[in-house]
Amino acid sequence: MVKKLLKYNIFLVFVLFIIYIPVHSTASAETIIQDDAGILSPNKEPEIQSLCDKIYKEYNTSVYIWTDNSISGSDDFGSIMEQFVASHSNKDVIILMVGMYPGDRIYEIQGYGTAQEMLTNKRCSKILDYMHSDMADGNYSDAVKTFCQKAYKYMGKPPKLDNIIFSPLFQLIICLVAGIVPVSVIAYNSGGRTTTNSNTYLDKNNSRVIGSFDRYTHTTVTRTPKPKNNTSSSAGGGGGSSHSSGGGRSF
Repeated sequence: MVKKLLKYNIFLVFVLFIIYIPVHSTASAETIIQDDAGILSPNKEPEIQSLCDKIYKEYNTSVYIWTDNSISGSDDFGSIMEQFVASHSNKDVIILMVGMYPGDRIYEIQGYGTAQEMLTNKRCSKILDYMHSDMADGNYSDAVKTFCQKAYKYMGKPPKLDNIIFSPLFQLIICLVAGIVPVSVIAYNSGGRTTTNSNTYLDKNNSRVIGSFDRYTHTTVTRTPKPKNNTSSSAGGGGGSSHSSGGGRSF
C-alpha cells in the first residue's frame, strides 16, 4: 500500500511539472520566458507571455526573454546570448537578456533571421532607451512589457518608414507650406506694381563719374591641410551568428 501511494505521488508531481512547462515555453519553443533571476512579477507574466505569442502568430518570430543573476556588463554578453539562441531550434528570434549581476547590471536585445531585418540596430537601440526608466526604477515587468509592445510594432512596419518624410508632423508641415505658398503668390501679384525706378530720375546725358579710389581692406589666406597616410586597420570579431543588436544598456 505504501509503495503504491509513493508511486502515485511521484506520478502526480511529474504530471504537474509537465503542465507547468507550457507557461514558460510552448512545445516548439515559440516563446521562452526563462526568469532565472526571478525579477518578473507572476501577476504580469501571463500578459507578457500573451504579447510574445502574438508576435509569433503574426510574424512567425520567436521571442526569448532570459534573466540571469550571473551575467554582467563586463562579460561578453553578446556571445552568451548567441549561444542561448543557438541552443534552441528556431532561427527567426528576438531575444531580450537581462543580466542582474550586482553592481554591473546589463540588458540587451538581439534580432535573428527575419527579426534582424525588421529590428535593425537603430530600432533595438530605441527599444532599449524606451525601457531604461523602468529598468532603472526596478519596474522590470513593465520594462519587459514595453519591449514586447515595441518589438510587435516594429515587426509590422518596414524600417524605411522610420524616415522623417513619413512622419505625420513632417507631412503636416508640407501640406501647410503647399497651401501658404500659392496664397502668398496670389496676394503679392494682386497688389499695385511700382512703375518707377532709379533710371526714372537719372539724366544719363549729363551724368558721369567724377572720381574713384581703391581702399585696401584685408587679405584672405586659405590653408589646405596635408593629407595623412592612414595605414591603420581594425580587426573584426570572429565567428558568431549574424544578428542585429542595440549595444546593451547598463542600469
